[in-house]
Amino acid sequence: MGLVSNVLVLLATVAIASVVADNDLSKAAEDATTIKDGATFCPVPVIGTRCPDGSVFHYYKCCGELNKDCCFNLQIWVIVVLVVIAVIIVAGFVLSILRCLFCRR
Repeated sequence: MGLVSNVLVLLATVAIASVVADNDLSKAAEDATTIKDGATFCPVPVIGTRCPDGSVFHYYKCCGELNKDCCFNLQIWVIVVLVVIAVIIVAGFVLSILRCLFCRR
């Protein structure tokens, strides 16, 4: 059981490092634990479009042609949690198949 938990910790670390392009783990940890507010107006407050308010789970960022659109983005910690859950599900599936194949009586 220790091997599986070590693999999961390793995969979670790789997921955090892959989210941040500069591979600085201290910055990755800081980015994963901070909640972004997002842009309020796109592109500027006077003539821009007001973006909806973000939450703990998501935020909006300016995008599109001339940065005039509001784009939905998940917080980094949500992406990391989803990746970890996916890895656990896939690992459980693979281990179940291996157990079925090699542990027959």
